[in-house]
Amino acid sequence: MLLGRRRQITRTVWDRLVCSRAAHSLPPHTIFLPAGRDSTKERAQRALPAGRTPVACLLGWVGCGERALRKYADLYTRRGVDVIALLLKPQHVALPVSRGESTMKCIADVLSAADTRERPIMVQGFSAGAFMYGNLLTELGRRGAEGADFAARIKGSVWDSPVDASGVPFGLSRAIMDGGVAGRSEGTVGQRLLQSALEAYLSPSGPMRQYYQASSDAMHGKAFGAGFSSPLAVPTAVIYSEADTVTRSEDIRAVFDKWREAGSAVEEAVFEGTQHVSHLPADPGRYEQVVARVVREAFAGAPA
Repeated sequence: MLLGRRRQITRTVWDRLVCSRAAHSLPPHTIFLPAGRDSTKERAQRALPAGRTPVACLLGWVGCGERALRKYADLYTRRGVDVIALLLKPQHVALPVSRGESTMKCIADVLSAADTRERPIMVQGFSAGAFMYGNLLTELGRRGAEGADFAARIKGSVWDSPVDASGVPFGLSRAIMDGGVAGRSEGTVGQRLLQSALEAYLSPSGPMRQYYQASSDAMHGKAFGAGFSSPLAVPTAVIYSEADTVTRSEDIRAVFDKWREAGSAVEEAVFEGTQHVSHLPADPGRYEQVVARVVREAFAGAPA
């Protein structure tokens, strides 16, 4: 027992030493999981270490737990890819400037550091994670040449049940009211009242709409300036279901048709009868094949 305690203390000291000497602190609710490890069991770190290893940035759905997101991270770490995972909270979406934009700015800063800027990047966004990615793209647009260099490092993306700005009121109200049980609140008085309040909050004539619209415009490919190698023109997969009650399949197809026009090879993986961000549990083998294909094409030589 004493030996086990000593090993635990040694590992804690080592983690702190690594983080203090050659790592960059991640924003709140964000973890790092290293390549080559079992992400369902590996101890999470709160900083990204220096290096050149490819990194996948996972932008979770509102209310996702660390245990759930680790199952997706494992699809990457087993293929030699490091993972940054953002455990999305309601405030990331409801407070688009102080939480949404600031979180993605911090992630961009971490991945732009002198000792991490050679890492190739891919993104997997779940539900409102698409909104967070739009925030990243608008941030890159503001950075000019530096942002263009960052965009050129984005080599691929996977999207699971992505939600556009129009889907935020329903999706966010359900996530807040569900209390951790997906779909429990849908159609209840409380969920409908909160949805109505969010619709007013995001009214096209209201002051907050501009922030959500900017993210949506970026996802629709409208926000890239001169010198940008479009981050949309990369190997991409979008995973969704016609049975999803949170995001409409026609909205998803409208966005990714524009990605095709930008030069992206988009694979649509349509799952039968599955609900919002519930496709992996329904068919793990098929889901992993979709992710593996993008990883293989994005990071040439990555294990299948």
